[in-house]
Amino acid sequence: MRRFPLAFAILGVLSLLMAGAVALGVAQSPTTTDLAVHNGAGETLAASEVVGHYTASSLGSDVVSFVYTPGAVTEVARSAQGAVKAKRSVTGKNAVAILQPIQQLLAIHHFSQHGSTYRSSEPLADLVPARDRAAVSGTYRTAVQLSGGYVVNVHFAINAVEQGQKVSETVDYRLTRVGSWEAT
Repeated sequence: MRRFPLAFAILGVLSLLMAGAVALGVAQSPTTTDLAVHNGAGETLAASEVVGHYTASSLGSDVVSFVYTPGAVTEVARSAQGAVKAKRSVTGKNAVAILQPIQQLLAIHHFSQHGSTYRSSEPLADLVPARDRAAVSGTYRTAVQLSGGYVVNVHFAINAVEQGQKVSETVDYRLTRVGSWEAT
């Protein structure tokens, strides 16, 4: 019986390539904490109704309440004293913009769980297009709470320097109803 050393060499190389592919796949697969946040975000984005409010450091003490159903959103901005400052309704594909904080969670990784809160802190440069990375430094911190399989609280904090200018921004996004889930 004749032996073919080349066949064994090819088999060995293929085995090494497969082992490398498996190792790479495991290294790049999302963690269970990332999966929990991403699955919660996906469920929230697919909900039949989302009700909540948000504040942002750029809005001062104003609070914006909203009711979202696929294809429509109603927003009401109120001052700290409760006076209505503005109202608007948006229909069509632009209505989903109110869920942008939830959508953003799908692009964030490296969450760690601290009780019922999932946290991530990433260099801001990782979240901007490659052409803008040299001009930006700082961190982008995220804290997320899940309940009933949905994202119900999101807090974003940006502390950065962009072209020598210090930038600090926070956003608190709280949901009181998502699909059949309701805050108690």
